Amino acid sequence: MKNRPSSHLLLLVIMAGLSGLAYLAIHRAGLARGYSTSLLLALRDILLFVPIMAIFLWLVKRRRYAGDLKLLTLAILLFSIGQFMQYRLFTDPEYSASMQKQARAARLAKANTVREQSINQYYDADKKRALFGDPDYRITPRKESVEVADDAYWSFSRVLGSLSTLIPLVALAGFVLAFAATTRDEVLIWLQRHSLLIAMVTTVPFLVVAIIYTSGGKFIGNTTPWELVKISFPISYAGILADQYRHLSRTRWGIPPWRFMLPFLVVALMPIVSFFALSDFGQMLVFLGAYLTLYLVAVRRVPQVAIALILVGMLLIGAILVAGIYKMATDKSTAPAIEMEGGRGELRLTELIDEIVSRGIPRRIHQRFHLWRNGGLPPDPDRQLWWAEQTKSDKRGLSNEDLWYGDYAYQPSQALFGIGDGRLFGKGLGRGYPESVPIADSDFIYAALAEETGLIGGGIVLFACLLLAAAGLQTAIEAQDMFTKLLAAGIASFLGLQAIVNIGGVVRLLPMTGITLPFVSHGGWSLITSFWMLGMLLAISHRNRARKSYNL
Repeated sequence: MKNRPSSHLLLLVIMAGLSGLAYLAIHRAGLARGYSTSLLLALRDILLFVPIMAIFLWLVKRRRYAGDLKLLTLAILLFSIGQFMQYRLFTDPEYSASMQKQARAARLAKANTVREQSINQYYDADKKRALFGDPDYRITPRKESVEVADDAYWSFSRVLGSLSTLIPLVALAGFVLAFAATTRDEVLIWLQRHSLLIAMVTTVPFLVVAIIYTSGGKFIGNTTPWELVKISFPISYAGILADQYRHLSRTRWGIPPWRFMLPFLVVALMPIVSFFALSDFGQMLVFLGAYLTLYLVAVRRVPQVAIALILVGMLLIGAILVAGIYKMATDKSTAPAIEMEGGRGELRLTELIDEIVSRGIPRRIHQRFHLWRNGGLPPDPDRQLWWAEQTKSDKRGLSNEDLWYGDYAYQPSQALFGIGDGRLFGKGLGRGYPESVPIADSDFIYAALAEETGLIGGGIVLFACLLLAAAGLQTAIEAQDMFTKLLAAGIASFLGLQAIVNIGGVVRLLPMTGITLPFVSHGGWSLITSFWMLGMLLAISHRNRARKSYNL
């Protein structure tokens, strides 16, 4: 794709037109199922292209943008797809129902409407005579099936005050601020000089507060805890590496001096702390992957990266063992029923190690790895301590199978069924059943998209995510100073790894991690931080090529 602004402006106009067709298809599909989606909400989403176009013209005309416009175009493509998929889900009365009873009533009303329309359209005179005694029989659509209408709820003032309106606008404003700040030399110099201070000020208070208030892997409502510091982490880590990377190249037996290596091990401990305190396996993968990418870019020696990976792995194993021993020493009520050797009441060494590791790994991580490896097969509470603890804590009196299928295996299983039903071209927008997947707008939005747009739609999203990450890494390669090089590499790694971990978890190539798909999933902080990082990435790309043109 050429970097001519006119070409990218044309692509944005085409995206706006295709988005309009997508909203129209969703509205018509809703009418076919007996409910009316809000046209005002659809208009609101389409009008978001107005500030996007204004930002594009501001970049090109006012700021004389010389960087890679693919970064912006690909991000807006993902954002527009996410917007109409969220519209598809939230305007469905079954998905937006606040109670299970209301959801069942909405599903029944949709099914009855489709059945009645099929009778009117496809039954011939002989079949109508046999079933209803009248060859001209025609069912009149029932009023209750169309009473659930978003148009009656969404007024103009309610749309303007909605969080789903304010959050994208705040995200776009954050993009502009991040771009304007990152293009200034004095801002980048200040960030690099105070990188360690930024890490301490943002990370330590966050960890303390998040550990106390995080529940079920979420923080402050439905926010993933690490979203609040996702911007400061690549800034601080890039600044530390930019100052010390020359010392890290001087190694003895492949290991840099400890006074320079220690800060990176401390930073690497942060995701490991979240692994235990917050049971957040997905963010640990993303953060450690980004750290290793930055370390490789800085030292440019694969053996040193391998040694760093081994050290981090040793830290992780050591933390698991310490946590397991602590739990075994303090929690006597959940002692395992393990067969003793020789009747002396002593555990064999292998059993003791297995028990320590089992107790050291958080319960939510056990659940997700079991689901990944065994699909819908429920765990055995007699053999797996973590599941025995879960069944004991549940007071509903459910069977082992009902507890597993109802609370843990249902969501990913329904997502896989939906992806399989989508096949190559999909069911069509508004004509699938992604509303049967809980929280399909966030962690499982890729499954909803693949069901209704098929392999083609899912492939477009995956390809756009990979192209965006590749363009970000190319920006890092073109950078002329180490700090912006590492910062661009860190941002590209975060966006790319988060997309891979999310999609991999949905299609079961990886354990499900509960993190969002950048620019696509519904979310407040997730969308804001993604656009903020995008603004920084575009600013670095602009600095690279503008400086290159000036030097020439």
